[in-house]
Amino acid sequence: MSVTTGRPRRRRNWSRRFSSSTTPAPLPPDPDKQQEQKGEESDDGVVAEGKNPDLQTLFRRFWKVAAPYWASDDKVQARLQLAGVFALTLATTGISVGFNFLGRDFFNSLANKDQEQFTKQLLYYLGAFAGGIPFFVLRDYARETLSLRWRSWMTRYYMDRYLKNQTFYKIQSQSIIDNPDQRIVDDLSSFTGTAISFSLTLFNAAVDLISFSNILYGIYPPLFVVLLVYSIGGTAISVFLGRGLVTLNFLQEKKEADFRYGLVRVRENAESIAFYGGEESEMQLLLQRFRSAFENLTQLLIASRNLDFFTSGYRYLIQVLPAAVVAPMYFSGKIEFGVINQSVSAFNHILGDFSLIVYQFQAISAFSAVINRLGEFDDLLSRSNSRSLFDTVEDIHITYKDFRSSSTLESNGSTPPEKNETLLEIENLILKTPSESTLIRDLSLTIKEKDNLLISGPSGSGKTSLLRAMAGLWKTGTGKIIYYVKGGEDPEQSICSDVNTPLVNTAQEDHGISLSRKSRIFFLPQKPYMVLGTLRQQLLYPTWVDDVVPISDGTKQNLLPFLTNLPNSDTMNDESMKPTTDELIKVLEDVRLGYLLARFSLDSTQEWSSVLSLGEQQRLAFARLLLSKPQLALLDESTSALDEANEGHLYQKIRAA
Repeated sequence: MSVTTGRPRRRRNWSRRFSSSTTPAPLPPDPDKQQEQKGEESDDGVVAEGKNPDLQTLFRRFWKVAAPYWASDDKVQARLQLAGVFALTLATTGISVGFNFLGRDFFNSLANKDQEQFTKQLLYYLGAFAGGIPFFVLRDYARETLSLRWRSWMTRYYMDRYLKNQTFYKIQSQSIIDNPDQRIVDDLSSFTGTAISFSLTLFNAAVDLISFSNILYGIYPPLFVVLLVYSIGGTAISVFLGRGLVTLNFLQEKKEADFRYGLVRVRENAESIAFYGGEESEMQLLLQRFRSAFENLTQLLIASRNLDFFTSGYRYLIQVLPAAVVAPMYFSGKIEFGVINQSVSAFNHILGDFSLIVYQFQAISAFSAVINRLGEFDDLLSRSNSRSLFDTVEDIHITYKDFRSSSTLESNGSTPPEKNETLLEIENLILKTPSESTLIRDLSLTIKEKDNLLISGPSGSGKTSLLRAMAGLWKTGTGKIIYYVKGGEDPEQSICSDVNTPLVNTAQEDHGISLSRKSRIFFLPQKPYMVLGTLRQQLLYPTWVDDVVPISDGTKQNLLPFLTNLPNSDTMNDESMKPTTDELIKVLEDVRLGYLLARFSLDSTQEWSSVLSLGEQQRLAFARLLLSKPQLALLDESTSALDEANEGHLYQKIRAA
């Protein structure tokens, strides 16, 4: 196994040393300071955060977010369920029309003091309730079930795109958008539920409008005109009074997520904060974030209050308005008393259809904010797939070749046989920061089997940045990085890393690809990544998967196929290659972590980033490296928290592997 490493804590006798640029170059600019410049992207219709998108952009985003599911592999089941929901909605509308006529006859018998007819109508009413209520319950259940299925598919769809092509890394490193986790969890849930509810509401409104308009128009045509004037005027006033709610709802989502993220950071960095004694500073920062959310919510409540003044009056006035219009006809004997109740019921149904914006304005404004956030996220994921997040005039190109081709790349043009195959070549690499400051200039080197290379230099000179470039995470600059791997024609089996990311792009697809964990190259960062799972899963990560999400027998049969079929699961679960329990125990002993088995079993689940010290985490990361047996290991100060004895022991284990 060949090893390339960043600057260690102590000098070692390595085969060769390479020092990066002697003049320390400035570090990349703070991404937070660049965030304001990333709000607008005209090509994809991305508007600045917190700004009201125009209706065309809003509808475009809604369609782009909503459409993929209905054309997916699950489309048949989805469309059947949707048709069932609409059928139940149509049935409930018919039941409501029936109740309208039953109510008319019921109140007529009451006004006529006809006890026999009253008893008969009461029995009809009770029978209608018994037969009709299940349709309303089943409609709501079917709607929620479809919403959950849609949300499940979209969650899988967005997580796949988020984790593909290093998009999650680009978003985090460049601070392109805020809180992608909230958009996947909260916004997707809100979107699917609200989209189906609004669709059914619009469908129900259309059917109601047809059904009850004939009733109302047949009772008294002027009442229908009053309804139109009343609803149109109410809608216009509601839009005027609530015009700022969309922006306020959008900002509230962001500020609440920022506050929650601050609390998560305190939990994840509890020990460091306790060592610093930084409780007061954290309190101030958290209060500042909560104060921002509080101030925005105060404005949101004021805007909602002003809208409620109108909508409440609008809603209560309709209780008497239809009766007031048809009352003269009742007093003149032209209509019966039950017709008044029928007209009130029909008026309320139709007015509710015409007044959706009035009644649902706050919900619509909140939904618009959700569409805006998800649409912004979707546009970003689409741009990532089309390679525009890291677009630069010149790029660092990473390619993969088979071992056999390395012997043809001698500088003098000859092709003598070599005892040790070439594993890595870097040609004329110039590495720059995003602000175009040069970190490394004209670097060329070759690493062969059994070679060891130490890269040293002052802080900020670009050591870690070089490893990022070699991993495909940093592309600002020029030059070529060539890996020679077994089966190099297939870039899907090339690189692995001890971080939660697929790390490499290829010449065939420069923007990055999701790579198989069957790797021959292993990156080891300074701070190891501890997965959420058992000690066994810590050791197997990321080369193998060991049932990361256990499923009980009682729920397995109810899971949706797109929640159980993981991509490339056949390559990630190669049982013939997966280490046995004895091998896992041995590798723990090899890295001097055997004592952990006295405290935990291999199947114990803990918060390992808190349970293990940084030194123990680094030794566990070396255990992953030893288990995966890569051709080439690239280390970024991966023993910085270890004492000299453990450091030397681990390097000896790598040499012997």
